Amino acid sequence: MSEPFPPASPSEDVDSRKGWRVVGGVHVLTAVTFGSAYAFSALFPGLSRDFGASRGEIALVFSISAFIFYALGAVAGPLADRWSSRRLIAAGLIAMVAGYAAASQAHSLVSLYVSYGAGVGLGIGLSYVPALGAVQSWFVSRRSRATGMATAGLGVGTLTLPFAMGHAVRDLGWRGCFLALASIIAAIGLPAVALIRKRKDRAVTADTRRPDYPSPLAAWRDGRFRLFYAMLVLASFCTFIPYVHIVPAARDMGLSLESGTSLIGLIGIGNIFGRFVLAGLGDRMGSLRLLAFLTFAVAGSFILWALADGMAMLAAFAVVFGMSYGGCVGLYPAVAADLFGTTHIGAMLGYLYTAVGVAALLGPTVTGFIFDGTGTYLGSILCSAAAAVAAGLLTLRLKDNQAAFRLRAEEAQRR
Repeated sequence: MSEPFPPASPSEDVDSRKGWRVVGGVHVLTAVTFGSAYAFSALFPGLSRDFGASRGEIALVFSISAFIFYALGAVAGPLADRWSSRRLIAAGLIAMVAGYAAASQAHSLVSLYVSYGAGVGLGIGLSYVPALGAVQSWFVSRRSRATGMATAGLGVGTLTLPFAMGHAVRDLGWRGCFLALASIIAAIGLPAVALIRKRKDRAVTADTRRPDYPSPLAAWRDGRFRLFYAMLVLASFCTFIPYVHIVPAARDMGLSLESGTSLIGLIGIGNIFGRFVLAGLGDRMGSLRLLAFLTFAVAGSFILWALADGMAMLAAFAVVFGMSYGGCVGLYPAVAADLFGTTHIGAMLGYLYTAVGVAALLGPTVTGFIFDGTGTYLGSILCSAAAAVAAGLLTLRLKDNQAAFRLRAEEAQRR
């Protein structure tokens, strides 16, 4: 299970063409994995109808999977630092294919929770953090841009797969759509894994084979880690809510299923712009400064949703949310690498993304149950805006904290 190169292998150049091949592989990987996961909203009405379940109960299906795939990063990240990233990612995709196939045969909510939750959870959990860690190992001066382009696949997948499933569900039903998603991952995702690997670095390779990567407790002792973790919890609380609830919310306004799924497509379009263009600006203006700005923009997008009374305002929300959220997610790995270095980036990303898992478990599910009790999404939307504002303020504090940390380090070196 070790990386397929000997300890004496020569180091490979950073910011080289080989790294862009890895970016391409991760782009395709995130497109099929996250695109299929976010297609869940298009299947939401059919699942609710066939199982006779409330919105909170159906939203929990997605939330369980999202919690697993982000929480599992705490395990997958350290493993990717020591073992083969490629094999971990392939194992995840195989689990995802099996999970979708099993979910297509579910006849109870419990079986759906287990099959979809475990399958999609393991699939993204074993692939996402190792893939991001591989990208970080290849870049220094172009890290923000490379990360944004790699994760822009998420936007491409969000643009295409939910919209496709929204049209296909009328003919295939949600069971047929689950089987279609399994086929897409097997046919497109698995071949892309061949392009993904970590950069060969003789010094880093020798170091990461020793069991000295930071434990979760050691990471938590770093004040910068605690600030970043809290920021991720608050920022991520709101970001999964549109992917799960925007289609039923659009239906509540009298819009068609196709209109609802087109909103997810608009989020995907904005997401692509955010990752390709906005995230890359972090290399010039500073990743933390840009992250704070985009987090405040996420808060502003939810105000648009709160004011929406038809397709036009919902479309404005979708585009603004997609751009700002896409830029944020494109920056998270680059910010982590700037703060903590790349030697054990897999472990650090894995620990940090457990914060996203906690938020993903709570956000869509709590929103669903609040709707079940009140008949409106307004309260959840306003709480989401407030959480994003708080996350932006923590990002500014993290920026100041990092500047002070660097100043102390420079003073120590002079001594």
